[in-house]
Amino acid sequence: MYPEGTARLPQAGESLVLADGRRFVVAEIQNGVRGWWFLATAQDGNSTLQGNLRLEWDSQSLAWRSAAAHVATPRSMSTAPQTRLKQVD
Repeated sequence: MYPEGTARLPQAGESLVLADGRRFVVAEIQNGVRGWWFLATAQDGNSTLQGNLRLEWDSQSLAWRSAAAHVATPRSMSTAPQTRLKQVD
């Protein structure tokens, strides 16, 4: 879709995924000095989001994400510290 060597730019109609997993559809977007200014609507149409973020394309989810977002480790893969119980005699 994009010629080799050209950067992919966010466009209206594309998906935006927040760090908590909520998905929005970009309605308006403009490139600013500190990132992309955007207005987006939730997929269910019940809420809107306006913000300014540096965005990067996530080719696995086919959506834009905040460049600062970190992927959380699924709970099943995370390790919690083991507490040791002492038995009182």
